[in-house]
Order: sequence, then structure tokens, then C-alpha cells
Amino acid sequence: MNLWRREGGDGCELVGEEMATLVGNGILVGFAGQAALSLGLSAWVFFLTTHGNMDITNPEGSIRQEIERRRLNFVSNILMIGSDIQSTLGIAYMVTVFAQAQIMDTYHLHIVFDIVSFVGVSNTAALVCWRFCRAKIDVSDLKRRPGHSKRTREHVSYLHGRYRATFLFTILYLALTVLLCVRLDEWAPNTEPGRCYYTHLVTKVTASHPVEDKIYVAVTSTWLIIVILASVFAGVSRRRWILLLSSFHFPLHLYMAIALRQANQGKFEGEKKHETDWDFGQTTAVVLLGIAVVELLTKGKEYYDFEKYVTKHGVLPHASDQSLQNDEEANTNSYLLGPLPRDEHTPGEKQAKSGA
Repeated sequence: MNLWRREGGDGCELVGEEMATLVGNGILVGFAGQAALSLGLSAWVFFLTTHGNMDITNPEGSIRQEIERRRLNFVSNILMIGSDIQSTLGIAYMVTVFAQAQIMDTYHLHIVFDIVSFVGVSNTAALVCWRFCRAKIDVSDLKRRPGHSKRTREHVSYLHGRYRATFLFTILYLALTVLLCVRLDEWAPNTEPGRCYYTHLVTKVTASHPVEDKIYVAVTSTWLIIVILASVFAGVSRRRWILLLSSFHFPLHLYMAIALRQANQGKFEGEKKHETDWDFGQTTAVVLLGIAVVELLTKGKEYYDFEKYVTKHGVLPHASDQSLQNDEEANTNSYLLGPLPRDEHTPGEKQAKSGA
């Protein structure tokens, strides 16, 4: 075995050129931030479940049941905040990588693998809890419409746009895994555009490369693909295990991405640049994360107002409550377009009544 295969990558002579557009700080913050957001929201759903706030237990047609259904709808929408954008961004990210595969070095391909894994974590966390909420709502719907069988509804649900995006992401992620393993097989200290990298922060000095690198990629990708598919096909009763298994990927890939970048900074060819420089791609990723955070605050305020209202009044918020109407304008009709309450009249009606 050659010396450069036994020294943790320290014998690497050609890492490649910097590619801040694909692996810069903004990209890492954007993808990792969305994954952390989805994991946090999933933990919040489990907190609500523990306190019995996620069940439909009241009789059909009662006000309390409508409150429970509205609550589930609120939580279901909050869970998917940013997840759809994250899925689209992750797919576009991998398509961009495949388009530049011929000029990408192994180091940057490895960083891309770790970064795009955050999309799998985010999707799994969001989908597994979203399915839990939708399952409870669908059971209630089936009781209202007994003519629709559960089997038919589940079959159609797999054609949902979010599931199709998940399947597409999984296929591309598998292709990325295969591409990275092929590149690792070509490990060499001085082959263009770069077929090695420094690994002293992620492996032992005596580690054999690329054997241990391929083991890491194969194990983590297989693990993540299994939990992604489980979030779609497994029963909602297994949601805690699925979320737990997917959450382990977050600290693992976060450490690998940061450590590999730190170990290889300043070792790029050509113009001396660092991948901490910001550009359009990195700014876009952070802006999208900011949009998700703003949407979370907005929907969180709506949910807080909803819970506050039903706790105080015991009924669903009315469209005639102007403050709640402003907070929930996306979920209720405008008061100006809705029917007037029975105990109120328009100014014309009042004038006609007084004249009579």
C-alpha cells in the first residue's frame, strides 16, 4: 500500500480549486438551518402529542371537534414551512453538481454530499410528522364520507406532490452517492482536477484512504435513504424511531462538512481564495432560510392567537373578529365578502327601518 494511502490524506498534493458558490458558508448555513428548523418543529409536535393536543376525540359535528381539526390543520401547515422550498433547492443543487461533475474535484463532491444530506434530514422530519397530522384528519374525513375507502385514499396520497419530490430527491441522492464512490476509487495525490483531500480532522492518521471514506459514504447514505422512504411508507406509529434515526445525521454531517472545509482551507490551486467569500448562490440560500423563519413567526402568531381565542371563548374564531381576521386572512373569508350577522343591518336597512 502506498504511503499516501496511509497518512490520512496528508500526502495529498492536489485538492482542487475553490468553489464557494457550491460549498460556501451561506450554502452550509442555509441547508443546515432548514434541517434544524424542521427537527425543532417535529420536537414541538411530539410535545403537543404528549399533552394530548393532537387527537380528535370529540363527537362528530361538535364545536370541540372542529377546534381539534383546525388545530391539526394549523400544525400540519407549520410543519411544512420551508420544507417544500428546501426539497426544490436540494434537487436543483444536485442537478447543478451533476452538470459540473467533470470539473469537480473529490473534495468538493464530498462536501456537497454532506450538505445535501441536510435536505434528507429536513424532509424526513417534516414528512413523518405531517403524515401523522394528516392521518388524524383523514380518519375524521372518512367518518364524514364513508363512501371513500382508506385504501383508495392512501394510494392516491403517494402521488402527492411532496411525495413525488421526495422520490426524485432520493433517486438523485443515490446517484450522487454512486458518483462520489466512483471518484473515491480514483483517489490519487496529484491528479487533476483533484482526487484527494486532507482528512486529519475526520479520520485517524493511520486511516486507509479511500476505503474508510467509502465506508462512511455508503453507510450514511444507505441509512438516510432508508429513513426517507420510511417517512413515506412506514406507519405513523413508527414516527418516533424514524425521526430519531434521521436526527442522528444532523450533527454527523454538520461536523463532517465543517471539519473537511477547515482541514482543506488554504490548500486550493490557482488564485488564493477562501470559501468563506460570499456570492449570489450563498446569499440566496440564506435568504430562503430567512423566508422560512419569517413564515414560521407568522404562522406561529396565527396559531397562538387561535389557541388563545378557543381557550377563552370555547368556540372557533369568527370572521367578525377583526384582529383575528387580519391574523388568519389566508384561512378565512373577508368580513366584507361574507354574510352579515343576523343581529346587524346595513346602514340602508337601518334607515329604511327607521323610516317605516
